[in-house]
Amino acid sequence: MHETLAPKHLHVLLVQVRDPKDAMGPHEADCVRRRLAGRPARLTVRNALAAPASADWLAGVGMVIIGGSGAFSVHDPRSGWFVDPLRDFLEATLARDTPGFGVCFGHQLLGVHLGHAVITDPAHAEVGTITVDLTDAGAADPVFGGLPGQFSAQTGHSDSIIKTPAGVDLLATTPTLDTQAFRVRGTHFYSAQFHPDLTGAEAHARYQAYRRGLAESGVDVPDVNDDHFIEGADDAAALLGSLADTVIAVRG
Repeated sequence: MHETLAPKHLHVLLVQVRDPKDAMGPHEADCVRRRLAGRPARLTVRNALAAPASADWLAGVGMVIIGGSGAFSVHDPRSGWFVDPLRDFLEATLARDTPGFGVCFGHQLLGVHLGHAVITDPAHAEVGTITVDLTDAGAADPVFGGLPGQFSAQTGHSDSIIKTPAGVDLLATTPTLDTQAFRVRGTHFYSAQFHPDLTGAEAHARYQAYRRGLAESGVDVPDVNDDHFIEGADDAAALLGSLADTVIAVRG
């Protein structure tokens, strides 16, 4: 699976946390490829539910993305069999200062790894296109600083980190959830509760796919009107490319 890359090409690893049969696995990978388009980057995909995450996955990798999870929760006791190896993988990523981005589940994984609980609480849940506020640290950050002071992002989560962990810089907030985005201080590892991998149209398609699947399984999932997802409100979709640009510039 590891490929020999041309010089100056950035090898990006997407770590998925999805049922291997989940059609949103390929959708997630395609969305990430679109966010990296036009750059000398190559994507490899690994699935932490198909094989335990391992530090060996980092060989030759210049940037890591830990993606969303669909129906899986980082704080569910039944998730330990794949969360524990993922935490070891995350620790190796941070120790090597491999640039990376935790997305939704990946953001929550980082919070747990840094010692803060993730909870399921409707008061902090968000679905659809939201407006996010940059903090002063976010405005000064090389990756987030290219965004407007208030920017649009796509989200869909019921689990949340409700306290900012020690050792991170808080980059973005919303009135519903203070802990929208972090950078681990002294590293090039970022995370966000929202989805920088998605445009509004892509987020709507993914939500509806999951809603249909859950409804077919007998789970009562509230419908979300089309206007919850605003097509073209895609500011945050620049972030993965911005991180890749930063890494490529440093590599020369």
